Amino acid sequence: MTERRATAAISLPAAKDLRERANRAGERAALAGTPRSRFLREQRRRFASRLLPTLAMLGVATGAAALADLFHDPPVSRWVSLAQGLTATALAGGALGTALARKNIVALVSIAVASSAVMAIGWGSIASFTGGVTSPYALAVPLGVSIMVVALPLPPAIVPMLAALGAAAVAVSCPGAPPLAFVVFALLGGGGYAIARTRRKRALLSFRRVERLAAAVARIRRVQEQLVMVEKLEALRVLVGGMAHELNNALAVSLASTEKIVEIAERDAPGAVRAAHRAQGGLVRIRSTIDRLRRFAMAEAQILEPADVGAMLDFALESAIGRARSGVVIDRRYEEGVGPVECHVSALAEALYQVAKNAIESMPKGGTVRASVRREGDRVVLAVADEGKGIPAARLAKVFDPFYARDTADTFTGARLLPALPGRSGLGLSAVYGLVSAMGGKVEIQSEVGKGTEVSIVLPAR
Repeated sequence: MTERRATAAISLPAAKDLRERANRAGERAALAGTPRSRFLREQRRRFASRLLPTLAMLGVATGAAALADLFHDPPVSRWVSLAQGLTATALAGGALGTALARKNIVALVSIAVASSAVMAIGWGSIASFTGGVTSPYALAVPLGVSIMVVALPLPPAIVPMLAALGAAAVAVSCPGAPPLAFVVFALLGGGGYAIARTRRKRALLSFRRVERLAAAVARIRRVQEQLVMVEKLEALRVLVGGMAHELNNALAVSLASTEKIVEIAERDAPGAVRAAHRAQGGLVRIRSTIDRLRRFAMAEAQILEPADVGAMLDFALESAIGRARSGVVIDRRYEEGVGPVECHVSALAEALYQVAKNAIESMPKGGTVRASVRREGDRVVLAVADEGKGIPAARLAKVFDPFYARDTADTFTGARLLPALPGRSGLGLSAVYGLVSAMGGKVEIQSEVGKGTEVSIVLPAR
């Protein structure tokens, strides 16, 4: 019995859509604002989520008490019912205001204080109308204030104010109240202050843990993106190396045959010389492209030789500026004592020239190129920074891809191959990656839109 396996293929447009969706998800997951603004935003959200149900619960309880007193026998005073109705309405208005002002922490705290004052005055009035200290509603004021202090993450300075407000309401509405009642409010103010401070510290510790976790996740994501890029480029190097070898064999035969045709045409058919020269020119361009691909794959072995990398960087910058417009200034910051570095001299020279050329071409109206050579432990870093337009973050991971156009559009779009940009082969940074990685180094690139790009070649200081 044969086993059938279903395989799924993904097209280039589908892969592009998946990349875009992943980028959007990453942008949504990114932390916005400063740590202080994120902490305050989280505190505001928590305060609003607790204030709304607390005021709703107190409003419902006050309304239920008013409804029960309407059917009480003997009936209560209409002033009591009026005070209960007004208090319930004010608390419901506070709940509605919380829903409308949930993005303003000052408004939320003001609503909480105002609602506490309304509750203390309302229930104090009800207790005064129903007998003062002997009223069954005398405990409503300390109970309501306790609920507000315990349920809400209030600022510590606000809690003693609410306790003092409740004590004043009891003192006015219940003359002759025992001192123990005011001791309760004093304990409520002090204990509530301690609870608020502890709650604030715990929230800050929890926020710091979340921030550290988010920063670790962001670092892991960056490392993962770099790993994916490196693995992709390594696979491309193997593929390009094999392709360049096979194409070079066929191209050698074609060039030899074309040269023979030119020799025969010059003697017997002078009219065919121009056509043969055009064919030969096309083959020469193909050979040049294959040579660049081979350098990207580093199919041929080279010998490590000591070289002055600072002088090589100077030569690359001057050569690149010689082919560009004027108006480019070089700011050199070369660290003393770097010394010679063993490298593939020709490969490093071409890599530095490609980096310098890209930096200068990114500033068509001129600008400053900051070049630096420094030693970091057992590494030597050669950095070239420009003042160009920069590269968007979504495209930064693709700049090392062969035939990827940096300026206007992606080379691979909609499952079709776009033509190369004028004056660009599309192999610049990919060749730099291949050349540098063959020497045991690596290429790092940092860019910010509107400020420029910095490309660093990191070599082992042998």
